Amino acid sequence: MAVNLHPNQAKVFRDIFIDKIGRHFVICASRGWGKSFFVAACAIKALWELFALPFDVPNKNVYIIAPTYSQVTKIYYPILAFIYGLEKIAIRYSKAEGIFEFRGGVTLQLVSYEAVERLRGTGAYFVACDEVSSWTKGDGHQSAWEAIIEPCIATRWSPEQAAMFGAESAGRSVTISTPKGFNYFYDLFNFREIDEDWHSYHFDYTTSPFLSATEIEKIKHRIDPLEFAREYLARFEGSGNNIFYCFDRKIHVQKDLPYFFADPKIGYEDVHVCIDFNVGLQCTSAWAIRGNRYHCLDEFKGHPDTWQLAEVLKKKYANHRILAYPDPSGRARKTSAPTGVTDFAILEKAGIHILAKRAAPPITDSVKAVNAKLRNAAGEIAISISPDCKGVIESFERTVWVDNNPDLAVIDKKQGVEHYSDGCRYFFDYVAPITGKSTAARGFGF
Repeated sequence: MAVNLHPNQAKVFRDIFIDKIGRHFVICASRGWGKSFFVAACAIKALWELFALPFDVPNKNVYIIAPTYSQVTKIYYPILAFIYGLEKIAIRYSKAEGIFEFRGGVTLQLVSYEAVERLRGTGAYFVACDEVSSWTKGDGHQSAWEAIIEPCIATRWSPEQAAMFGAESAGRSVTISTPKGFNYFYDLFNFREIDEDWHSYHFDYTTSPFLSATEIEKIKHRIDPLEFAREYLARFEGSGNNIFYCFDRKIHVQKDLPYFFADPKIGYEDVHVCIDFNVGLQCTSAWAIRGNRYHCLDEFKGHPDTWQLAEVLKKKYANHRILAYPDPSGRARKTSAPTGVTDFAILEKAGIHILAKRAAPPITDSVKAVNAKLRNAAGEIAISISPDCKGVIESFERTVWVDNNPDLAVIDKKQGVEHYSDGCRYFFDYVAPITGKSTAARGFGF
């Protein structure tokens, strides 16, 4: 069966299966490198090695493990079944089970990380671990490798056992992922320094023939530097505990920002307010959108309910059109309001235009939207903040992840500094979402 790999894929494939330079191979690769197709090709080659063994050799298993059941079946089953034609040669196959069974007891099993416990006690001739940086639920990647996957290889397919069975190689593994900071994938990548059986490779987006340089250049202007470094440069870079890691007081805090323009003859500049509904706090920041830049010029805090906040905004910005980007949950929630009256209804009654999605955005998406405007991968800065907005500045500087773990995507609320930045997340996810298509422009002319 012919396998068409691009040059960098072919180099690693040769090291694993032709030159056999080691047993465990770790590949840190950018988005679009062709990870899934490469993994499938490796699994096919391992199957062919097992087909050559006698019927009575046990543990002739190949596993491909991906983060979720949906990923492992939707991505890999079509590649294996239709591109490589495994359904034609298998004696039994099932997409629902993610399995191909062949004569002589050879099996290829698609397994989700969520169900990796099922491998306990089995033997594995070859295991491919895909996108391990996303193996974060439960005990995590390290536990899955050390307690389950590695023993499946080491206890059934050691070099001595492989020689006894007449196999081409001892048990092997491929671990491949786009990086997400300095996690256990980073540790595996560096095992090569202490164990000659381990080899690792790094491939950024320039090494893939499937990616367009023109498209990547566009992406640089849409996402933040850390996201670009991970996804396209395949670098092990971490954000630490800080959520808004692109914020820099020296860069983003600017004196003498022009206040909201107001001239009875010419017109009044729109005021964009970011609101985090919270009884007794109602942390709100007011922004101007000027071309492709966003200027934070005012902030408010301490109003006991949405009624009083609305009155303050109406009085403060009389004659200005006020556009609010509140927490979408305000569509149904009541913050110290009479029964049946929602926060949205209160604002609308005050003449404030509501711009909010139907549901709150995923925290990671809205954080990325803010960071990309603080500084994108092309180095462009789109946010400026008045030094008078001390709450917003503090919120950007001090809002952190729970337990220093961005993968959990849970904001630490112990310090109580997250309210202003929560409002900003809703705002930027609406006007500048990471999809690149603003939903705020409809009917408001900006």
